[in-house]
Amino acid sequence: MIFVCANCDGGADLAAAVEATGAEVRLTGCMNVCASAPVMAVREPGREAYLFGPVSAKAAREAGDFLDLYHAAPKGRIGDATGLPVLRHCLIGRIPAV
Repeated sequence: MIFVCANCDGGADLAAAVEATGAEVRLTGCMNVCASAPVMAVREPGREAYLFGPVSAKAAREAGDFLDLYHAAPKGRIGDATGLPVLRHCLIGRIPAV
């Protein structure tokens, strides 16, 4: 699941760009990284979580490719993100799975 901050300047546009890739998007409240807006997070039970920002429309177009890597990686830990030439440079942090 991809979460996009609805409070971020550009959040609605980011959500639309990510949805255009076919990914499921859920708008959420503030993720407290306003200096890196607009932001998106990827999180699923039992898998690592990722936080990205600022995410441009160009980076958002890689969301579907990111999800493919995420689902193929054990526990969501992506070891090689070179296939994401724009989005990988937007990574703010990765949170271990619980």
